[in-house]
Amino acid sequence: MLKKFVHYVFLNIISMLALSFYIIIDTLFIANVCGSSGVAALNISLPGYGFIYGLGLMLGVGSATRFRIFYNDYDKKCAFFTKALFFASIISILFMIIGLFFSEPILRLLGASDAVMPFAFPYFKYMLIFTPAFIFNDILLSFIRNDSNPGLVSSAVMLSSFANVFLDYIFMYIFKWGMFGAVVATGISPILSMMLLSVHFLQHKNTFKFKLSSLKLIKFTDFFYQSALGISSLISEVSSSIVIIIYNFILLKYVGDIGVAAYGVIANISLVIIAVFRGISDGIQPLISECYVKHDYKNIWFIIKLAIALALILMSLTYLYFTLFPTTVTNLFNPTRDLKFEKIAIDGMLIYFIGSFFASINLIVSVVSQAIAKPRPAFIISMLRGIILIVIFALVFSYFWQVRGMWASYVVTELVVAIFSLFSLSNIMENEFIN
Repeated sequence: MLKKFVHYVFLNIISMLALSFYIIIDTLFIANVCGSSGVAALNISLPGYGFIYGLGLMLGVGSATRFRIFYNDYDKKCAFFTKALFFASIISILFMIIGLFFSEPILRLLGASDAVMPFAFPYFKYMLIFTPAFIFNDILLSFIRNDSNPGLVSSAVMLSSFANVFLDYIFMYIFKWGMFGAVVATGISPILSMMLLSVHFLQHKNTFKFKLSSLKLIKFTDFFYQSALGISSLISEVSSSIVIIIYNFILLKYVGDIGVAAYGVIANISLVIIAVFRGISDGIQPLISECYVKHDYKNIWFIIKLAIALALILMSLTYLYFTLFPTTVTNLFNPTRDLKFEKIAIDGMLIYFIGSFFASINLIVSVVSQAIAKPRPAFIISMLRGIILIVIFALVFSYFWQVRGMWASYVVTELVVAIFSLFSLSNIMENEFIN
């Protein structure tokens, strides 16, 4: 089991790191080519991408988890895959229509000014038009990972990430396409990923396929059944946008634009850290589901403990580096060496990232509950840490302790949710395997 753990988890960590680094580099390209208006346009558009990505994960992870639980039932596996593609098609068509006809009014609602609109409009519009590529890629990644081919999934994610960076350079620097070039690069990348993933089928390694006959008995409720085990992924993506908006308003109130810029440092670093945690949690999901089917209680506990231990060790090393060499991190985002910027960013890092220790536990427990077909704890965890507690604590703590209170709100949120997560995990394991 240890060999399987290393194989699944470390490949997944590498692919998630590649994805997170590409997002950071993508932002740097836009900042250099389009300036602050381009970055503002990107930030305004990202909630839309977060929703698309969240839906893709919800349908992909949820359906693929069902697929893994019923791994020995060929007809059910094919039905889960076929229905996932069908529902993805409907969602994609809806988003494409919205992109074609309603992009401008939506951008106005999201806060796009006249200065930002020329940059935001093409990016947002074509991002929605590329919805099929994003969602179908998420589904294929999830199913092929659960079909015992995590290596190919890792390669596809890395190909997509590096292709995006390369295409960004081609379209934005050589073709001079600006924001349109950025979104075309982002849209083509998952298509290249799917082309590589097709090797799984061409080499006949797949234990499932698309079966048109599966659609004859399709019901509307099938969407909720297949998506239920991935709902926390949707909530996580949508809620992150809400939290960023609230944090930005608090920072503008107390320290102005320089505070929002400093938050950008923490947000980018957090992206990488969460990517590692997601790499661990998503990597153990197929293993947990496999053990669950076999009622292998001992190995489930072994995998969970190993995953949490790995996450905490990696976070400890990261936090130690932040403590000893904080300016080496902030200077990457602070070319002018602004001392106020540096102070806010370092102060925020040393408070905010204490919460990441607890966040690792929450992400792992959330995926474990989904992997054994118990979506309710994952849903509650996502709601508490993503929307309910973080919003309440951020508003209350910032009222009493300003910016430091805002940073601390993340720590307290993750701590409270971690207590709930461990309690839920204990109950699930006791009810499922001991009784």
